[in-house]
Amino acid sequence: MKRLLLYVHFNKYDHISRHVFYQLEHMRPLFDKLVFISNSRLSESEVQKLRDKHLIDDFIQRENKGYDFAAWHDGMEFVGFDNLKQYDSVTVMNDTCFGPLWDMAPIYDKYESNPNVDFWGMTNHQGIKAGDIYIHEHLQSYFISFKKRLVESSVFQKFWKSVESFEDVQKVIDNYETLYTKKFMDAGFKYESILNTIPLNDKFFHSNFTIHYPHVLLDAGVPFIKVKTFDLTQHLAPYLLKEIENRTDYPVEFILSHMSDMSLPTPPYLLDRKVIEESSETYSDTKKIAVHLHTYYVDLLEDFLKQFENFHFTYDLFLTTDSEEKKEEIQSILDKNGKVARIFITGNRGRDVIPMLKLKDELSAYDYIGHFHTKKSPEYPYWVGDSWRNELFSMLIQPADNIIANLERDDRLGLVIADIPSFFRYTKIVDPWNENRFAEGMNDLWERMNLGRDIDFDKMNTFIMSYGTFIWFKYDALKPLFDLDLQDEEIPAEPIPQHTILHSIERILVYLAWARRYDYAIAKNDIYITPFVDNVVLNIRPDTLPNTYINFDNIGGIKGALKYIIVGPGTAVKYILRRIKRRFTSKSSKNTMK
Repeated sequence: MKRLLLYVHFNKYDHISRHVFYQLEHMRPLFDKLVFISNSRLSESEVQKLRDKHLIDDFIQRENKGYDFAAWHDGMEFVGFDNLKQYDSVTVMNDTCFGPLWDMAPIYDKYESNPNVDFWGMTNHQGIKAGDIYIHEHLQSYFISFKKRLVESSVFQKFWKSVESFEDVQKVIDNYETLYTKKFMDAGFKYESILNTIPLNDKFFHSNFTIHYPHVLLDAGVPFIKVKTFDLTQHLAPYLLKEIENRTDYPVEFILSHMSDMSLPTPPYLLDRKVIEESSETYSDTKKIAVHLHTYYVDLLEDFLKQFENFHFTYDLFLTTDSEEKKEEIQSILDKNGKVARIFITGNRGRDVIPMLKLKDELSAYDYIGHFHTKKSPEYPYWVGDSWRNELFSMLIQPADNIIANLERDDRLGLVIADIPSFFRYTKIVDPWNENRFAEGMNDLWERMNLGRDIDFDKMNTFIMSYGTFIWFKYDALKPLFDLDLQDEEIPAEPIPQHTILHSIERILVYLAWARRYDYAIAKNDIYITPFVDNVVLNIRPDTLPNTYINFDNIGGIKGALKYIIVGPGTAVKYILRRIKRRFTSKSSKNTMK
């Protein structure tokens, strides 16, 4: 069989994700010709990777106008509409799916050998009435294969030649995506889909199975799962990932890396996948490693030096402190313990963070950097400071060999943070009401760093961060923060208030690494605490306000917002009336007892 594939790519950050390479590697052997059409502005080096791997025959760079249908039209025009007739099948697909989960060859053989099928795809969508518009039954357009009889027909040629580059996506949907199937069926052509959703619709609430019911697709043997599924049905995502692992050989790390890169890096379903694993490879001890310890509490220095003996790699030690007196004391302790370090007097303005940033010239020369400080909580020394510090020891210092091995093994890994210390699980300190007060400062920092990625921290409830800013990182991952050249005048003096630029920096690191196209990992806290504790603690703060941001897009849109306005005050009024009634009843009872 002589086959043609027209493959449309779009990436809002103008690069090619790993799942696309995988997709092309597994689809390419089926086709005589593969035309790669990008609606993103790709660099020549990225295109060359495709050519070097022999994954494409031709490349088309175009503007993102008209979306997939206009891109497929341009691909057909590039090949030549008459030349399309040379092929036994013409397949159009895009990169909006992960897969293939299984071998595609038997699937092609099945439908190409069936004389009653003229075009086929993965899933269909039933005809439904949406407002004043009727959406016709159609084969969903992320994957369609047209057989020769249809390609040669006048209805096929006329439809595809007439495709325009609409800038309004709804016009593309209305004029092309939901109509092409009807046009071809009206002309006498027949289609099939791997999953025929029409008989199932009475059993399910939603009509778009690709988004809402991925398990049905898996059961039916559909070899592609939509990318949107993971964002729009996040509550299903952990289980979907496990099912893909159990049922297929598809590398789920491509799903994880793409979703982390293209979406926010911190949705709940990704977090447990960020826990750092024991590396199968040991560190080569060939990179330059720096360890920075801000030594404000000099009495804790020996504890840290003892902990650093867990490192079985070569590193340079940098110590910062706030006075000449402490510097001398530090040097004495180093001499006593036979340790060598460079000591800098940076002051304590900005606690541990600003002193680290002041070492920009020194640290920029290193591949991997560990940042720590003599953590102490004088107000609650034992159950806050000590427990917090000791758990950070166990998460980031004692397993440092493995952390460094992971940083070396994975070029994408740019930051390793600690998991939440147990103190913050027994006490409800971090809540949406309080965390949202850091958002303005984080947005300001983001704008100042000019990172090229949009994010609005005001729309987040809480942030993924390393409590206490103990971290391992690659300098490039946090480079924009060093380049800000923050001045002491921007930092509040001690005692610092609760919401400062320092707290914003503590919370922004994961997102900064993400903006630099780096991943992050979480070092596991081995202290087990039953999730019942989290559940109970979350509910012992009746004074905690509702979430600071409510996305009504997912709960009814304008109608949902209006309902919220009505129901919220209505609930408050009912509460007041109940309390008045209860008080009145209580007084009446007391009077009766008298």
